[in-house]
Amino acid sequence: TSVAVTWRTDLSVSEGYCELQPATDGPVKKENSSTFKAITTFTNHIYGEEPVIKANQHSFVFTDLKPDEKYIYRVGSGEYWSEWFEFKTPAVDGKFSFIYMGDPQSDLKSQWSRVIRSAYRHSPESEFILCSGDLINRAGRDLEWHEWFHAGSFIFSMMPQVMTPGNHEYKSMVLDPHWNTQFTLPTNGPKGLEGTSFVVDHNNMKLIIIDSAVESELKYKKGTMLQAQKVWLDSVLQTNTKEWVVVSTHVPFYSPKENRDNKYLRDNFQPILEKYKVDLVLSGHDHSYGRGRYTDNPDNNHKVMYVVSVSGPKMYEAGDKDWMERSGAYQQLYQIITIDKNVLQFESYTTNGKLFDTFTLIK
Repeated sequence: TSVAVTWRTDLSVSEGYCELQPATDGPVKKENSSTFKAITTFTNHIYGEEPVIKANQHSFVFTDLKPDEKYIYRVGSGEYWSEWFEFKTPAVDGKFSFIYMGDPQSDLKSQWSRVIRSAYRHSPESEFILCSGDLINRAGRDLEWHEWFHAGSFIFSMMPQVMTPGNHEYKSMVLDPHWNTQFTLPTNGPKGLEGTSFVVDHNNMKLIIIDSAVESELKYKKGTMLQAQKVWLDSVLQTNTKEWVVVSTHVPFYSPKENRDNKYLRDNFQPILEKYKVDLVLSGHDHSYGRGRYTDNPDNNHKVMYVVSVSGPKMYEAGDKDWMERSGAYQQLYQIITIDKNVLQFESYTTNGKLFDTFTLIK
C-alpha cells in the first residue's frame, strides 16, 4: 500500500521533507514521526505574456503502509512546515467508495469549487477522487492550475486523486509540463505514456487509465501510442485477479453529444474490454451526461456499462442516442461509486446534492 504526496515551493526551499506517523487521538508528538527526504524538481513555466513561474516541485511516495489504517503527515523544511493532514489507506477487502467527476475545465475557483466541496461534504469517507480529464482549459497555464488547487484546497491534501489526462492537458500533442511534476501518478503503463496511462489496484477493484487525449494519434491505426496501449491493456486484463475492473478515459467510447462519435476508440479498445468482461468505463469530454450498456457487436454476450459526466460549468446539449439509458444536460454533477464485495452501486448527484441517476451492478 502506497500514497504519494506532492507540493510546490519557491526556489528558496531547495529541499523538501515529509513526516509521517499513525494517526493519534491526542496531540501529535514529533518523536513518533518518520522523516523522509522528497525528490525535488526545478520547474520553469512560461505561458504567453503572463509572469514566468520558477519553482521547486517536491514529491515523495509513502510505501509499505498498513491497510485500513489512518496516518497523519506534514511537509516542509527547516523551521517551516505545513499543518498535519490525515489520510486512510484502503482495506484489503470490504466496502469502499470513491468520487468520480467529469471535466472541471473552466471557472475552477468561482464555480467548480462548489462541486468538489459538495462531493466531499456528501462522501468524506470516499477513499480517492477520480477525474476523467480536462482539469483545466489551457495546457501549460499556471494561473489555471492555481485555481484548480485553490478549489480543492485541503481536500486534495487528505483524499488521494487519480487523474486521467484530457485533450486540454495537451497542446499540439505535447503534454502540459505541470502534469508529471505536480501529480505523482503510477508509471506502470506503456513506455512514453508514463503518468498518463497506468493501472491502480484498490481493494478488490482494478482501475485502468487509458490516455485517449492523444486522440489524433489514436485515430492513426499504426500509431505507436495506439498499438502500445492496446498491447498493454490486453496484458493487464489477461493477468487480472481483481473482482471489479473499471476503466477511465477522457474521450468517451459513446458520446452523448449529437454530432460526435468516437468509433475509432471502440474499434480499437472495445473488443479488448468485452473479451475480458470489463464492468464500467468512466469518461468526460462531452460536457453533458449519458449512461448505458451498449456494444457495437450484437453477437457479444457481454455489454460494458459506459458513463459520461461533467462537473464544471461548461455545458453541451445531450442528444437522443440509442446507447443511452439515461441522459442529461446543463447540470454540474459528481458521482459516488461504492463497491461492497460483489455489488457496485453508482449514484450521480447535482451540485445541490439531489440524486440524478443511479444503477447497481451485481456479480
